[in-house]
Amino acid sequence: MLITKKQPSEKPKTPKAASSTPAKPKSIQTPQSNTGSDNKKPAKTRIIIQYDVGFNNHIYLRGAGANLSWDKGLKLKNIKADEWLWETDQPFNQCEFKALINDQIYETGENHQITSGNSASYAPKFP
Repeated sequence: MLITKKQPSEKPKTPKAASSTPAKPKSIQTPQSNTGSDNKKPAKTRIIIQYDVGFNNHIYLRGAGANLSWDKGLKLKNIKADEWLWETDQPFNQCEFKALINDQIYETGENHQITSGNSASYAPKFP
């Protein structure tokens, strides 16, 4: 039987002193467009009105802010039998609005509020 002499273990490594600044995360490179413009797309603001207005009728929005006017409504896009969509990617601060049938009959109740980049869905009541 051969007996070997045990070698002394390596000296334990001392931990590095903690730095007061955290390590920088590795940056991820994304391809740049050759247009020189910022690649971020503006957040869309979206309003969905849920109301079955009936055949040959349309839902409009009137309001203040987000290129809406109280004088003339914007026709919404009919996306389902009882859903109407308005959306914009133009930034704005604040907007208040109401839905109308055929740009003539206002919904009842208070005005609705929305801020840029948000989405809202409403089921208005009409007289």
